[in-house]
Amino acid sequence: MSDDLVTIYKAASFGEAEMIHQRLEAEGVDAFVEQTASPLDGLDAMGQGTPIMVKQSDEAAAQEIVAAYLTEHYEEDDA
Repeated sequence: MSDDLVTIYKAASFGEAEMIHQRLEAEGVDAFVEQTASPLDGLDAMGQGTPIMVKQSDEAAAQEIVAAYLTEHYEEDDA
């Protein structure tokens, strides 16, 4: 399998991306958060999302971890 990076999720905010990044790392998956343009830099990054990337060989495991994280997160919001 290739170790090229693939985007597995685009988080709505940098904060969400960091939470997912930490979850992936805790589960043993090396993950990378792509730095995107910031409104503080004078650029409009609204709507772009913050990409979270993993090695292609970790893609399936990472997708499961992200899905579990999102399910837990949305269940907490509904409570």
